Amino acid sequence: MVDIFNMQTADYADVRDETAFAAEQISIDRADQHFAVMDSDRLLARCSVWWRDTANVDGNSTGAIGHYAATGEESGKAVLDHACRELQNRGCALAIGPLDGNTWRRYRLITERGDAKPFFLEPDNPDEWPDHFRGSGFHTLANYVSEINPQIAVRQPELGSLRQKFANLGVVIEPINGADSAHDMDGIYDVICESFKDAFLYTTLDQESFQQMYAPLLQQVDPRLLLVARHAGRVVGFVFAPPDYLQQSYHGRIDTIVIKTVAILPDNRYRGLGRLLIVDMLANALEMRYTTAVSALMQTDNRSQEISSACAGPMRRYELFARSLQS
Repeated sequence: MVDIFNMQTADYADVRDETAFAAEQISIDRADQHFAVMDSDRLLARCSVWWRDTANVDGNSTGAIGHYAATGEESGKAVLDHACRELQNRGCALAIGPLDGNTWRRYRLITERGDAKPFFLEPDNPDEWPDHFRGSGFHTLANYVSEINPQIAVRQPELGSLRQKFANLGVVIEPINGADSAHDMDGIYDVICESFKDAFLYTTLDQESFQQMYAPLLQQVDPRLLLVARHAGRVVGFVFAPPDYLQQSYHGRIDTIVIKTVAILPDNRYRGLGRLLIVDMLANALEMRYTTAVSALMQTDNRSQEISSACAGPMRRYELFARSLQS
């Protein structure tokens, strides 16, 4: 007999879970509720929902559906429909998924895979999952792409007079300060909050949570791939491009970096600084014997994709879905 249950982390101890869910994520990601479709002790589908501290879309309150997995379309539809009813009961006008609460965490589904292998920090999913959402009344809310530049030695953003402009302004670009990384991390946090505050689905994240989520990752990467731009001692921009660590298991070597984040303070004086940060980081990557760069998980038609598309080609497409909860 198939049933839908409210689940807690401890409940997974007695579950046969073919989706290999790390149940502690329910509390780590502060989910408001978690549901599972069960056939006896076998898990068929699961998801978490969030209705507190979620983003507004066009003035409408939203609920997030994340931690999604399903072994089949029927069980997937059952858990998605159940989640939507719960979010509607909580006063949400729009359900968004897959989204693990906010865009600081995992979200989106691959909808056009292409031939390239998964890369470091990329979300992955079975190819049928997008149809689970579409079949449950969801539509595309936003589109995203990853692009690949297989020849970073010869394909780089054009700078024109930008290097001289920022030299005259007194902006200095250098690797993160290993001797005082905490100060630079504080500056990086400020830049992210300011540069993304008007971004689609942005929600605030307190500094302590940011440190817990990102500091270990940022600090494991060679500083030459985490460049910081400073002006009068203040961090005003940065680029973060870790190696594609997954390549080691595919090819026995790593020749690719993943351009994960480029962020600049929203000040007209710093217009073009992202290009300069990328070019300087690519120079470092070449010295480190990397040949290829992936520009990762960009929302289509934004500034980052404009810069990337000038020197990189299509690799993968993703979608984020939404369903109206208004009757």
